[in-house]
Amino acid sequence: MHFQITKQRAMALMGIESSHDFDDIVNQHEQKLFEWKQEILQKFIVPSLLRKKQNQLAEWIEAEKLTVQPSESKDVFRLEKLNTTNRVAMLEQYESDISLLKLKLTQAEFFSHLPAIVQGLLEVQENYMQAFVDLFSSYSEALPEEVNSREIIDTGKLLFALKQDSIDNKLSWAIEREISRIKKIQGLN
Repeated sequence: MHFQITKQRAMALMGIESSHDFDDIVNQHEQKLFEWKQEILQKFIVPSLLRKKQNQLAEWIEAEKLTVQPSESKDVFRLEKLNTTNRVAMLEQYESDISLLKLKLTQAEFFSHLPAIVQGLLEVQENYMQAFVDLFSSYSEALPEEVNSREIIDTGKLLFALKQDSIDNKLSWAIEREISRIKKIQGLN
């Protein structure tokens, strides 16, 4: 999707009052970008929320071009396909991919660097959700009213327990809640 906005709209979007104060323009840009990155970090686990942010990026990128002239992103990253046959391998890859994407997100200096990162977060999260439901299908689902769509299971703890072959009742309950959370989210898409 490509569209153009006016310099006046770009400045309003960025919260810039005067085009004569370069320091103010840079500070406002950095503040808006920081807010966006924080919101993406909070919403990446719910793909439908992240898609809404993704759809808004084009306008912010155009505003950025008219206010701060961003540099091109030379950052290239490659995500491996999640293993869908082994729980430990799947969770290790998920943790690795999410860590990489969060790092890339925090390092991004311009809105124009975000589309590939956001797309990566969407793909990793959607693949994780499908693989999790498939690999943990032996667990039942928790009651839907007991599940918050933004409360993801602690995959690090689950990974450690799987490696130790020590899934207790508390972790079993967390797995059941995660399955329900995922199915709830998938129903929103």
